[in-house]
Amino acid sequence: MSDLDTIVATSTPSGKSALAVVRVDGPLAPSIIQSAFGRKNSLIIKQATTGIWRDLKNEPVDQVVALLWANGKSFTGSDSLEITCHGNPLIIRRLIEDCMARGCRMAEPGEFTRRAFLAGKIDLTQAEAVADLIHASSERALSSARRMLAGEMGKLVAGWTDRLLQALAILEAHIDFPEEDIGAENPQGPLILLGNIASELYG
Repeated sequence: MSDLDTIVATSTPSGKSALAVVRVDGPLAPSIIQSAFGRKNSLIIKQATTGIWRDLKNEPVDQVVALLWANGKSFTGSDSLEITCHGNPLIIRRLIEDCMARGCRMAEPGEFTRRAFLAGKIDLTQAEAVADLIHASSERALSSARRMLAGEMGKLVAGWTDRLLQALAILEAHIDFPEEDIGAENPQGPLILLGNIASELYG
């Protein structure tokens, strides 16, 4: 497994439906859609394009809507393609098989989110929030996952980290330079910082 691989997977639940979405992510994404559409010119980035997807034998698979992201603009930070097709499982399977024939491999569970995290597109709390949002079974859980996905928890953690580092710097200065009376005007400063963090953590 490598982040340089081009991966493919469905983004919609299995079974029959009106529409389904297949995602392709990695460096081969632009060339795959150009080849499948039979176009020499590049597609317009971030603009939905309708066309007939043809496999490597030039057989039509389905009329699809394709949306291409490039230059780091996608959720994962890689070149990425979203293919909206009709939701017949046979069509979905043929699309995925054709993408694999063009150099893709099947994505592992959570791999798109992992790529987004490694690319710095989301922080760890946001990565966890994606799974929480998918599996939430109550309105309260949904609301909590949405807040985490929006980055609220990451901002809180960053603030706590800054204050912990500030308290650590004061304590280290006291140890290294005891004769300087650093922080003499507020000797309880580190304890106050830690107390504020604790009150925010435990309400």
